[in-house]
Amino acid sequence: MQNEINLAVGSTTLSTTNPLLARQVLEQETGLAPFAGIAGELITLDEYLTPPDIGQHWHGQGGTYVGVMRGENGEPDYHLIAPKHAQIASIIYGGYGQRITGADHIRDGLANTRALLAAETEHPAAKWAIEQQAEGHADLYLPARAEVYLCWANIPEQFDDKGWWLTSTQDGPDYAWVQYFDDGFQLSDGKDDARPAFAVRRIVLPSPLNALTDRARSAR
Repeated sequence: MQNEINLAVGSTTLSTTNPLLARQVLEQETGLAPFAGIAGELITLDEYLTPPDIGQHWHGQGGTYVGVMRGENGEPDYHLIAPKHAQIASIIYGGYGQRITGADHIRDGLANTRALLAAETEHPAAKWAIEQQAEGHADLYLPARAEVYLCWANIPEQFDDKGWWLTSTQDGPDYAWVQYFDDGFQLSDGKDDARPAFAVRRIVLPSPLNALTDRARSAR
């Protein structure tokens, strides 16, 4: 697990696991000259805090901005982000013959992923998803049915394979839901059938980024 970096510079405060963002805030708020020995593409605070247009890369947040997902069962809404590199060509859902408690969520892939990882049986796709990282973020997960559908609707160009992709939503002990990236159709497929999969991350709304936005801009 990555260490959290906490900064307080003037009226600007920041907690992040992303060292590039921490460096950016320090240089921008203190006027320190950039150190050439530190590699990495720096971004402005506006780029980090403000979502871009749907389908564009969200600098500092790890991937393509998919849009806003409505939270399930009263949970907060959130921005959904899909890193282009966090894809795998073939992997199984796993746990065939076992219905996993808590992995039936239609919208909440994070809850599904946590349930799958807590189970006694192995779930390779969920395990692969949490091992992915994007621009310093290590909070990725296997998306649920509705999250994958939003990716098909909003960023289909990111998926060269127009076939069936895994979701984290199971359908009983033997099946899990899959998304067809050609026409948007969904159906349930065997948990032991290998399919492509991808990982996503989220930023919950209202986000801590919102509070940082005002403080950072007022400190300029």
